[in-house]
Amino acid sequence: MVNVKEEAKNKQSNNIKEEAKEFLDNQRQQLENTTSTISETTNNINEYQKTNKAIIEKSIDTSNTYQQETINTIQTIANNYVELQNNILDTYQSAFSKFINDTTKSYWNNYRFPQRYSEVYNKNNQNVIDNTINATRKSHELILTTTETFNKSIEISQKYYNDSVQNYFNFVNKIGKSYYNQ
Repeated sequence: MVNVKEEAKNKQSNNIKEEAKEFLDNQRQQLENTTSTISETTNNINEYQKTNKAIIEKSIDTSNTYQQETINTIQTIANNYVELQNNILDTYQSAFSKFINDTTKSYWNNYRFPQRYSEVYNKNNQNVIDNTINATRKSHELILTTTETFNKSIEISQKYYNDSVQNYFNFVNKIGKSYYNQ
């Protein structure tokens, strides 16, 4: 009987050892599976980060390109505006110079006739005043028109820039949402 009890104890002890060994093997296998899963997840996250970084860099480059194009357009508009102003001034200067030349010749030719000289002087003086007023009015109208056009082009450029920036942010948000939804 003592042997039977001892044998039962040994059997029970062996069963406990085998169960403990089996439990420890299962735990080791689960630990290896968990480590493998974590490693795969880390690799996947690194790939997503690389892809996101490439997309963001490309978006920034595109945004910088649009911004530079906008700056170039505004610079071109400003240069054209300045050139237009120079052309306007040159045109009025040449017309006014011709008028002064003609007036001087008229005075020179008519200096011998004092009464006629007075009439011509008054008429020319009135013509100078009228032409100066008309030229000033026309130049103001022209400058006002070109300024309005210039302001409108700046508004369009700003709208284009704002739309580009908004599209960029919408794109980035859309990409971000698509990656979070996966």
